[in-house]
Amino acid sequence: MPEIGDVFVLTELRGEGIGTTLSDAAEQMARTRGHSRISISASIDNTGALRLYRRLGYRDADLPPKRVQATIALRGGLMEVDDTLLYLVKDIGDERDRRLD
Repeated sequence: MPEIGDVFVLTELRGEGIGTTLSDAAEQMARTRGHSRISISASIDNTGALRLYRRLGYRDADLPPKRVQATIALRGGLMEVDDTLLYLVKDIGDERDRRLD
């Protein structure tokens, strides 16, 4: 199952529909490649992202939250991560699942 990863919208641009547009594009790409589901993870503390993903039709993946502790390469640099992630999934195989707004 494909997973959307590392989605970030600058604070001053949030609320402009950018996250929705990016999610819609990723879902369409996955659908075109024959996938019927897609997943995404977000920090348990990122209430804004979780609210957006749930509004877009993502639901809990029935997996326990996962604590991640590592040094990762992200956005051109190394970053220390100590976070707890929630995993969400969305069924995208049927055209009726697409957002219509």
